[in-house]
Amino acid sequence: MPEYKIERREVFEKEYLKVFLRDKTKFQIIGALLSELQSVKNVNITENKERDLTVYPANLYSSDETTLELEIALNSYFTGSPIDPKIEDNGLSHISDIAYSQILEKILNYGCNLEKYKDLYEKFDEEGFRNFFLPHLNSISTKHTATGETFNKIGKTDILIQDENGHNVFIAECKIWNGESGVEDAINQLLERYVNWRDEKVAVIFFNKTVRGFGEIILKAINAFKAHKNYKDYTGRRTETSHSFIFTNPDDSEKTIKIELMLFNCV
Repeated sequence: MPEYKIERREVFEKEYLKVFLRDKTKFQIIGALLSELQSVKNVNITENKERDLTVYPANLYSSDETTLELEIALNSYFTGSPIDPKIEDNGLSHISDIAYSQILEKILNYGCNLEKYKDLYEKFDEEGFRNFFLPHLNSISTKHTATGETFNKIGKTDILIQDENGHNVFIAECKIWNGESGVEDAINQLLERYVNWRDEKVAVIFFNKTVRGFGEIILKAINAFKAHKNYKDYTGRRTETSHSFIFTNPDDSEKTIKIELMLFNCV
């Protein structure tokens, strides 16, 4: 039985969407999630014959495009469950390896769902991809906040997750694939501009929009990671398109950083 249903409506030649949920306790949570999507102008909880969500598309987005993003958001939400990343009791406010894996798995889930919707992702640039992920990352924890273009160290990183005390727990950089040289640039940008001494769990996310032969891109990206001057170890494959590495912190060779290489095929 489906968890939700979306219906398209129109009044005075303006289209809007109705979202019906099987679980009537989820309206506040899902309403907050949908209201942050970049194709959504606002979301109202409405009481008619039954409670539902009324969703209005944002300017420059059609109801078709908004429907696509709603489907991705709802499918991603109902295939997982909210988590509260565990903070390690070491005085540095680092998330546990389990929580780090949960965050990465959520990104993989959202990204793989996005790959199915060409009409939506073909309009995305790096900022569009980043903005697509933020509402979903904000939905996974009640004690953590995901923000975009947030100042950290000497620059503004694409995705930053912080705990309720404002401590960094996860950083990610989003890039459009433009060849192996772009991999080194992305790693340098992350390590030299955004990662400070306490940051230990990060990710670089690539979106391929133009190149055929995605398998070859994955191999090139892995090799470029291993060729980097701060590379220390390859710790394994999470999935076919997500690989785990250990790098040294450029500010302290005794400190290590876990970097996840993640790739999505949006051709």
